[in-house]
Amino acid sequence: MSSFENSIQEMRGRNRVEVSEVIHVTDRQTGESLGQLVNISEEGFMLLGKQAVSEDSIFQLSLEFDNDSGSSSPIQIGVESLWCHESDDQTQFWSGFYIIDISDEDLERVRRLTK
Repeated sequence: MSSFENSIQEMRGRNRVEVSEVIHVTDRQTGESLGQLVNISEEGFMLLGKQAVSEDSIFQLSLEFDNDSGSSSPIQIGVESLWCHESDDQTQFWSGFYIIDISDEDLERVRRLTK
């Protein structure tokens, strides 16, 4: 692993935080649910879903908050899928994504999630 890759891994480890609320991840092109957000940073996130996600693919996603007030609008992002692995119990899939397109407003909302 190069020093650049090592520094990215270190940065990711410091900034990625588990989410404390239920956030559903939906494919905006198909309307299909991909799963629930597990952790997130300004650079990317991991989700847990019931189906495999194609690696090295581009998606337009919506992060939808599951709250009683309904006041939080979804975060809209463009991402690249980096990897997908079956869970140990072989019933779900872990998937990692890199954020490639996000509005300034939604980026600020992601920052608030990571604090």
